[in-house]
Amino acid sequence: MLDSFLTYINEKQLFTVSDRLLIAVSGGIDSVALVNLCYEAGFQFGIAHCNFQLRGEESDYDERFVRELAYHYKADFFVRHFDTKMYAKQNGVSTQMAARDLRYQWFEEVLIENEYDYLLTAHHQDDLLETILLNLTRGTGLAGLHGILPKNGKLVRPLLGVTRGELLGYIQEKGLKWREDSSNASVDYGRNRLRHEVVPILKAMNPQITAAAAELAERVKATEDILHEALERQRPLVIQNEKGNVWVAIEELEKQTASLEKLALWLNDYGFDYKRVKEIWKNRKGQVGKQYFSTTHVLTFDRQKWLITPQTHTMHGVLTYEIVDNVGEMAFEGKILKWDLLSEVAYGVSQSVVFLDYSKLTFPLRMRPWQKGDWFCPLGMNGKRKKISDFLVDIKWPRSLKNQVYVLESEGQIAWVIGLRVDERFKVEGITKKISKFEIL
Repeated sequence: MLDSFLTYINEKQLFTVSDRLLIAVSGGIDSVALVNLCYEAGFQFGIAHCNFQLRGEESDYDERFVRELAYHYKADFFVRHFDTKMYAKQNGVSTQMAARDLRYQWFEEVLIENEYDYLLTAHHQDDLLETILLNLTRGTGLAGLHGILPKNGKLVRPLLGVTRGELLGYIQEKGLKWREDSSNASVDYGRNRLRHEVVPILKAMNPQITAAAAELAERVKATEDILHEALERQRPLVIQNEKGNVWVAIEELEKQTASLEKLALWLNDYGFDYKRVKEIWKNRKGQVGKQYFSTTHVLTFDRQKWLITPQTHTMHGVLTYEIVDNVGEMAFEGKILKWDLLSEVAYGVSQSVVFLDYSKLTFPLRMRPWQKGDWFCPLGMNGKRKKISDFLVDIKWPRSLKNQVYVLESEGQIAWVIGLRVDERFKVEGITKKISKFEIL
């Protein structure tokens, strides 16, 4: 098992022995096996456990077990208690979705605050099969058919090369203890129903169904990458950016094969799902001025072109603007923010114009007012973190103007306190090849 574990990590280039790993551990078979494999492999790791307080004393026993596990392996231990039911009620989501949101938000905090390189979860091939099946029941495109990926940013799943049965055999062979989650036996949840009622039938038809699903996922992801490259070459013919506005050339799109599918993939960048794109395409000869809304953008019919503009919205109650393309402009708070992509290296910062390393940015970017608890690494402080509240005090920013300070985020990291200071992590360096220029007018 250890050899196949390490082979999978190396083949997929998931991480190296020098990386610091944070392992999400529930106490079940899968996560206990993952911890022991990482220990045997000599990786550096800490353990994070979420107590969702959904199963009374059972949840507390799980926490105690994982705490003792961390002590046994001499690993740093992190735990957080969540009022999961209250969060689900306040946000209008299912308990399972609430638990997912809460844990990944917290994991991100632990990663940053403790300087871990990657978060490891114990998803395996059976989870991959269940995810693909679940996506099919809900309706899906290519992304749903590749299911969960071995690596997605800082999130890594190094057990996707093995099955649940193999992990059980490994943990029994090693004489390791684990905790059973009683909720896994329930068929009230869609995933559990697939696991207990559907997957056994598929395995009876093909005992290698999990391996077949894993191969399908890899091939779909490769096909998706090929398709993405082809679409990016065709994109400028259909999706045009003029003076900060995004236009869709309808006549040009109608000349192409699979017009609807291409449009759906392109408009996905602007928050439009496949069902809404089908509606847009069906009514493409509709009345000038007709509008369709996604969660982030508005598409407006305008004769032979459609105009796509960002709409302001709230995220966790905060007014947020999204920046999808690498060139454009946007009005906010009586100002204009312009951004452009430069082909030549440029250096320097000022209050109204800044240059950021394009390769370090992940679109869509988000612009929002700063909030209590926000921090960044001010340029010139050698990567040291500082709360924005303290930064504003240091520069003697007027108290009456604090609510007018905005930040620019890339994947949750603040790249620029707008008009005030760039983050050290996003600065232009000697090896930088592409520059994102931002300017306040």
